[in-house]
Amino acid sequence: MNPLRKIWAEGRTSFDAFLSIPNSWSAEVMAHAGFDSLTIDMQHGMMDFQTTLNMLQAIGNTDTVPLIRLPWNDPAITMHVLDAGARGVICPTINSAEEVEALVSACRYPPRGFRSYGPLRATIKMGPDYAKVARQEVLVFAMIETANAAEQLEAIASVPDLDGLFVGPYDLSVSLGLQNLADIYDPKLKEVLDRILATCKAKNLIAGIFTGKMEDAKTLAEWGFQHVSHTHDSAMLTEIAKAKVKFLKNL
Repeated sequence: MNPLRKIWAEGRTSFDAFLSIPNSWSAEVMAHAGFDSLTIDMQHGMMDFQTTLNMLQAIGNTDTVPLIRLPWNDPAITMHVLDAGARGVICPTINSAEEVEALVSACRYPPRGFRSYGPLRATIKMGPDYAKVARQEVLVFAMIETANAAEQLEAIASVPDLDGLFVGPYDLSVSLGLQNLADIYDPKLKEVLDRILATCKAKNLIAGIFTGKMEDAKTLAEWGFQHVSHTHDSAMLTEIAKAKVKFLKNL
């Protein structure tokens, strides 16, 4: 079973960070930091498939769970990263139940879906019976990051074999016409977040979200988000580098 499922079953929140740097060494360093999971960001990160494979191998040296944010809802890419050993996918820009159905179908073997059998690295990592346990190993998250998706919550969340909804608060803020991006206290955004949490609870789905603010991570977990991704490796490197430079120049 995917270790994240155990965390959620125990009523705990899993904490994650995104990886945008296309490098296996930096991925391995991040994995050894102790995050519950790391999300390789193929949508906005700088990596291609080969680099993604190398990063999956690096993370595989640790207990950290490797997830992938897909570049798009493309079955070919989805099946490829799962065969490479990703233990879950987060799909961006979902706007309808039909799009969720396409995503879920690409992640599940027949008879539920149409995922083609060829889990070369996944079998090495998760055993020869991978096809039998893939439903419990592979997590499928649909991103809620548009006003249209927020209006279609009930239908999106009702698609069978979806594991969770993952909020992209920056794109969602833009789509809602908000001045301040990802301000979780903005009444308009907060109303959507509340509805997402309520929908996930009603449908027995995991509620996930990204936040760029460390102080918001704790708040979001307290509100009920079970999977919280805080920042990404590029932002962390930039922040630390600037702090070091500031210190050195003030010696």
